[in-house]
Amino acid sequence: MTYEQYINETERNCMTVLSELNAGQLLDFEYCRKVLWQDDRVTGVMNGACESVKGSVADNIKDVLFDERFLRDFNERGMDMQTIMASGPDAIDVVARCLALKHISLTELIEYEKSRRRERDRQSQPAAVRA
Repeated sequence: MTYEQYINETERNCMTVLSELNAGQLLDFEYCRKVLWQDDRVTGVMNGACESVKGSVADNIKDVLFDERFLRDFNERGMDMQTIMASGPDAIDVVARCLALKHISLTELIEYEKSRRRERDRQSQPAAVRA
């Protein structure tokens, strides 16, 4: 996957996780941020592998390894590629997903989820109530 694909997939995975939170949880930005960082469907941080990976992790990381944007983000964090690579393809995949979060507006995703729910609730009301 390219880094752009990692960013897009990570955003979709964030939306999946946010859709499972209750309304009160969506009001707490820090709670949402923590959940997204720790959910293995988003980053894979907790178990060292992302649960939402389709196909071979080794195949997924091939294109991201030499992506300039990914490498810039990686180097900005001061990480050591040799150490990460020694941990295998799953580690690189997790790093790419975590770095992808930098390019995703969690505030916008949370607001989108709230809006989606409001619209769903509005649509589920009888026509007389909506008018």
